[in-house]
Amino acid sequence: MSDALPSDDERAARLAAQRKAWNDAHPTYYTDYRERNLDDIRRKNRERERERTRREREEKERRRKAIDRAKAWANEHPEARQQARERYKQKHPETYKQAQRDYYHRNRDAIAERRRARQAADPEKANEERRRAVDRARAAGRDATWSPTPVQRATYRERENEARRLARRRARAGLPERQLHRVHAPERRHNDAAADAFFAKKRTGGDIARIRDQDEPTPPDLVHAWDERSENRRVAREILAIAEEYFAEHEVELRARIAEVSRARFRGGMLPLDVYTEPRRHALEFASRGYLRASAASPTSSLSIFRWLTTGSAQRRPDITL
Repeated sequence: MSDALPSDDERAARLAAQRKAWNDAHPTYYTDYRERNLDDIRRKNRERERERTRREREEKERRRKAIDRAKAWANEHPEARQQARERYKQKHPETYKQAQRDYYHRNRDAIAERRRARQAADPEKANEERRRAVDRARAAGRDATWSPTPVQRATYRERENEARRLARRRARAGLPERQLHRVHAPERRHNDAAADAFFAKKRTGGDIARIRDQDEPTPPDLVHAWDERSENRRVAREILAIAEEYFAEHEVELRARIAEVSRARFRGGMLPLDVYTEPRRHALEFASRGYLRASAASPTSSLSIFRWLTTGSAQRRPDITL
C-alpha cells in the first residue's frame, strides 16, 4: 500500500522550511539582485506606472462617454427617463434622498443663481414652476402650507448678507473666491500647488495696504489657526526633506537590515517586511522621532537638523524591530 499524500499543511511547512534554508544560505541575494538590476527594476516601475496611468485615463474616458450616452438618451426619451427615476426612487428611497441632499449642498449657490435668473427673466413661468412644486409636495404628503417663521427668515437673510460681505472683503483684499466642494486627489494636489504659489508671491506695499484697510480685521482665532497650519506644513516639509536625505545616505544599509529582519520574522512565523517601502517608512519615522529633539539643539534649517541627526545615533545600525 502506498503512503498517503501529504496534507496541505505538511506541504506548506515543507516549502517554508526549504525557503528558510535557501534564505539562510543566500543572506544577501535580494540586496545583490536589486543592485545588479536597479536600472531594469526602475524601468519596469516606470512602465507599470505608465500602464496604470493609461488605464485610469481610458477608464475616465469610458465613464465620460457613458455619461454622454446617458444624457443623450435622457434628452431623447424624457418620459422613459422620468419613469426610470421613479422606479429608482421607489426601490432606493433613502439613497435617492441622500443623493439629492448631497447634490444640493454641492451646488446650492448655482441653484440659487439659476432660480433668481429664471425669476428675473420670466416671473410668470417661475411662479408656475413654484405652484407645480407645491402640488408635488402636497401629493407626496408634505405640508404645502409650511413657510419659514420671521425668525428663520431673518436668520437666512443674515447668512446671505454675511456671505456677500465676506465675498466683497476678499475681493478688496485681492484674495481668491471661496470655493468649498468635495475634491479628488488630483484636484487636491493642484489646489495645494496653487495655494503654495499664491502665498509665496511677494506682496507690494499697495497690496499690503489694501489688505490692512479691510472693513473688519481678521478675527484673532482665524489668525492663530492660520499660523498653526502654516507651521505644521513647514514642519512636514522639513521632516520629508530630512527623511529623503537620510534615505539617500543609508539606503543600502537600510535594505540589508530590512532583508535580515524579514528573514527573522519569517522564521518566527510572521509575514516578511516589504523591502521596497519599509526602508522609506523607517527613514520617515527616524526623521519624525528626531525632529523635535534636533530642532531644540539646532533650530536653523532642515539641512542643519539633518547634519545634527547624522552625527551620532544616526551612524549606528538602523534600529528596525521585529
